[in-house]
Amino acid sequence: MEDNTLHIVSFIVHVKPDALAATAQWLAAQPNCDIRGEDEAGKLVVVAENSNEKRLLGLMDTVREQPGVLDAALVYHEVLAADTADDPQD
Repeated sequence: MEDNTLHIVSFIVHVKPDALAATAQWLAAQPNCDIRGEDEAGKLVVVAENSNEKRLLGLMDTVREQPGVLDAALVYHEVLAADTADDPQD
């Protein structure tokens, strides 16, 4: 059974400053994952989307396992119908 939903999440990654560049590079290489903000003190704002919620949660778990990462905290989660997700909102 195929799920017709699109999950969009944003989360903050807290990372040691000396691991910031490597973590940002790793995140940028992940599919459907964008870095939307960066603070040189060790914070990244990330937005990711997937039709499978478990994959997004798995991404966050994998981020937490990266060298120098202190934590990844979910900030926002939205669920949309995939076939209308790009439609303009009224």
